[in-house]
Amino acid sequence: MPDRNFRQHRPLYPNTLPASVAKPKFRWKMLPILWLALKRIAMTIGFVVLVNIFIAITIIPALIPDEAATPKLPNEMVLFLTFEQGLLEIPEPATFSDPFAGAEMTVRSIVDALDHAREDDRVKGLVARMYAGNFELSQATEVRNAVKRFRDSGKFAYIYSSSYGEGGGGFGRYYLASAFEQIWMQPLGIVSITGVQAEIPFFRETLDKIGVRPQFFKRKDYKTAFESITEKTISKENRETMEQIINGIRDQLMAEIPADRGMSKADFQKLVDKGLLTAPEAEEAGLITHMDYADVLLDNIAEKVTGTRDPDMLELVEVERYAGVMKKKQQNLFGTKPKVALVYAVGAIMPTAEGGGFPADGVAAADEIAPAILEAADDSATEAIVLRIDSPGGSPAASESILRAIERAQGEGIPVIVSMGSTAASGGYWIAAYADKIYALPTTLTGSIGVVGGKFIFSELMDKAGVNFAEIGWGQNAGLWSSNSPFSRSEAERFNAMLDNVYSNFIARVAKGRGMTEEEVDNIAGGRVWTGANAIDVGLVDELGGLEDALDHAAIIIGEADRTDIEIVQYPKPKTAFEQIIELLDTQARIGETNIRMQEKFLGVAEPMLHQLSVMQNPQDYSTYEPLRVK
Repeated sequence: MPDRNFRQHRPLYPNTLPASVAKPKFRWKMLPILWLALKRIAMTIGFVVLVNIFIAITIIPALIPDEAATPKLPNEMVLFLTFEQGLLEIPEPATFSDPFAGAEMTVRSIVDALDHAREDDRVKGLVARMYAGNFELSQATEVRNAVKRFRDSGKFAYIYSSSYGEGGGGFGRYYLASAFEQIWMQPLGIVSITGVQAEIPFFRETLDKIGVRPQFFKRKDYKTAFESITEKTISKENRETMEQIINGIRDQLMAEIPADRGMSKADFQKLVDKGLLTAPEAEEAGLITHMDYADVLLDNIAEKVTGTRDPDMLELVEVERYAGVMKKKQQNLFGTKPKVALVYAVGAIMPTAEGGGFPADGVAAADEIAPAILEAADDSATEAIVLRIDSPGGSPAASESILRAIERAQGEGIPVIVSMGSTAASGGYWIAAYADKIYALPTTLTGSIGVVGGKFIFSELMDKAGVNFAEIGWGQNAGLWSSNSPFSRSEAERFNAMLDNVYSNFIARVAKGRGMTEEEVDNIAGGRVWTGANAIDVGLVDELGGLEDALDHAAIIIGEADRTDIEIVQYPKPKTAFEQIIELLDTQARIGETNIRMQEKFLGVAEPMLHQLSVMQNPQDYSTYEPLRVK
């Protein structure tokens, strides 16, 4: 049967406003007793719910026979893929309202499913529905490459969206859509391909007005991680970096979209300069193939597959369901294939997931990643490790812990291959330095081999607020980390000594890993950020490719043909639903912190400054950090 979501209209305002609660005009003597009884009833209900959840995820599955637990697929089907809110590197963490979250399709699961489907004779084609969201270009590249491989097998791939970029963000959406054979859009939609523009807010004047003084040091000129809060305008080094990144993105888009849509680069450039195209204009220009509705698309597919325009005769199977069945079948082969470990390092690199101003799901925690690498290396069945990095960096000490684990794994004779996602910059490159081979995507942001650090001084703001501090201390540099006074000469000397030590060690590790001299590394370092395509030219990356290419290479070096011949085991091992529930209960004890983060989301344009203020909670942890992201 057709997927209902394909036809359903979504309400413009899905949530109703809460009803107001009238305040009692007088206090009743029995109120405390009733309130206590109500709390006990709520606790009892909550306990029963948790018991039911526990039974649902532990006991019931064990009672279901394997053949019943594995869903059957039709003998003839069309896969249905929904692009809801961008692409995920790893599943979103579960929440208390949705304890079974985390089942969303990731980049890897989408790619694997499409690669399985192109060899599956039961699958006749693919239809995708795109709603909204910003798509990281590197992740979109991996998915669109999988779509093109699917099409190369002789199967059709169509996509529908009411609009490609209404309200912004259209270029990333259209870049992904352009890989499909047919691109459908309803008659009142638009295609927005307005080019690429970086807008960097600078908050120094704001900080000056409120009495906050930023005092930062960096190694070297191109390390511009905190420039937006230390300067009033962009530096020539930062401008040069951003122009290089934008040019790299332009080259990637110009190389692929015109070729996929059968037009010249010159004609596509004219469309980009036009920017926004209505549906008739987009169809005439060849950016879309059909200006029509989703139900017509379904009728066409039904006729193509079943010979009748009755969509009820069409077997649409969600890619998520298809991937689950294929995974179940693959698990039956486990133990018969060589084992390759897949380790994810996604988010800011920190010693643990508990601190640093980021939510836990935004942290690549060294105390989880390093042990995972060592655990994989200690398993005698592991023949290679693939490290997937999507990180702007963070703590040098945490990065060093991960790098040391990689070095120990290599010492056991296990090759380590790195796959870079959207970002592997600064500390994100630190942990990649020793890899036997490094893959990056053309628009991956990498490099940023540099160091930055400092602190904010709030003394003037405190004066304005009427707050006076009495300083009582012991030690010449006791005020080193104080936010009430700037660095003294001796404090600045010690702080800079720390930065020099981090930078020199950073250079040494890259030189060792990449087979260069330290002078050669220094010449291409200096905090410069490179796209993946440019990083090859300077020797920081070995080859362009996605995660599937890195896994294929891992299979080849252990004597297999490709990734279909290996067992891929993820580390750290994904948490069970019960483990997620336990973590969620712990999260509720820190609900205040969550509320603060939710409030910050409403501050809009101030978010970049708030983000950089938050990472400075532990300033020594962020000397190898570069907050770069291209969407």
